Amino acid sequence: MQTNQPGETFSPGIAFFRSMNVLAILALPFLAALPVDRADSVTFSLFSLFKPEALEVRLAAGDNAIVDAAGLTANRSITRGESIKIRVSGSRLNMVVSSSNGSINNSLETGRVRIEPDTSARLELILPGKIKRIVRGTLEIDTGSGGRGPLRILLITDRESAVASVVGAETVRRETAALMAIAVVVRTFMHSHIGRHSSEGFDFCDTTHCQLYRGEQDLSDRVGSPAVWRAVADTSGQVLRFEGRPVEGYYTAACGGLSVTPSMVWGGVTNYRYTRIACGWCERSRFSRWQRAARANDILDSLSGFLKTKVSPATVLITKADPESGFVQSVSVRDGDRSIVLSPDSFRRAIGLRLGWNTVLSPTFTVERRGSRFIFRGRGFGSQVGLCEEGAIAQASAGRGYREILSFYYPGAEIVDRTSNE
Repeated sequence: MQTNQPGETFSPGIAFFRSMNVLAILALPFLAALPVDRADSVTFSLFSLFKPEALEVRLAAGDNAIVDAAGLTANRSITRGESIKIRVSGSRLNMVVSSSNGSINNSLETGRVRIEPDTSARLELILPGKIKRIVRGTLEIDTGSGGRGPLRILLITDRESAVASVVGAETVRRETAALMAIAVVVRTFMHSHIGRHSSEGFDFCDTTHCQLYRGEQDLSDRVGSPAVWRAVADTSGQVLRFEGRPVEGYYTAACGGLSVTPSMVWGGVTNYRYTRIACGWCERSRFSRWQRAARANDILDSLSGFLKTKVSPATVLITKADPESGFVQSVSVRDGDRSIVLSPDSFRRAIGLRLGWNTVLSPTFTVERRGSRFIFRGRGFGSQVGLCEEGAIAQASAGRGYREILSFYYPGAEIVDRTSNE
């Protein structure tokens, strides 16, 4: 993961991309284990990083979905084999409903499309030539507040299903206690950050700015998925609170042996008094110590794009770090007489947006220029704040329960039902 203060960084966790096994999704019995409660739903914005101009929607499971769009004389039911193709057309949408043999059943221009599957149905979303995703819930599609695209694709889904999807994206391991601990923290983040993007008309984006949400993709494994769903069901409604207030629910893929606090990474204050946790549990993780190299031109181009000003090939990067832990407090981008100071979070975001999140893995790192390359060395993966997923997995393997794991990373916080005192 992951999560961060509004407008700050993307810092990914262990979101390994696995191939989608659609048949496994359709056959998985645990998909029906958690009921859909429309009163307890969350809204995600999907595919925003792709800036989509076109979308195709099909039924991946179930028998029926209702399409509602201005211009239809009545709501239309679509069934298996039919597809809905939606494309930006000026300030409006062009919607075409086709049968399995390609013949057009409906075609119209409209301002908004709503697709609501029945309770057993799942929708397959296709960005042509880019990505596919299977989701559960209701879709609302328009061109956003700007009115001329790209498509704004909103998914309204029940909270517990969303928790399962995020947990599935965060880890490929199946230790029950670790999955339960992660489920509580994921749910806590949703609880404490609901409406994070309310000014844009939804609760959460689907990137690691909020929490990585990939629909049912990471629940396609017949073996791993039941463990995730059981962990979510067995902790249903549970969140972390401290002195009666919700904990923000930050977590990281690996802390590298010593966590940091939100104020160190993003500034500001939090409801929970985060402290630095010495975690020896993740010492065998591949992220305990790491080294990455990147072409200097690529790094400097990334910084130029982020800073919106060209930096020269002679630019030097200088870090100011805590002498004991190595946590980077700032990065100076020095180009001749110019010097621009970035927070480690902003520096990682500048690199990650262009080159991916596997170049500078955490805010604890050093940087060295070696000829035509920059060499980064550090420890940890992600923000290094809150629960350490690698540490939680090691603790679970050693026999610790999920409550012990949560108490280790959030001392003084209590596990309560989300609905209590709301």
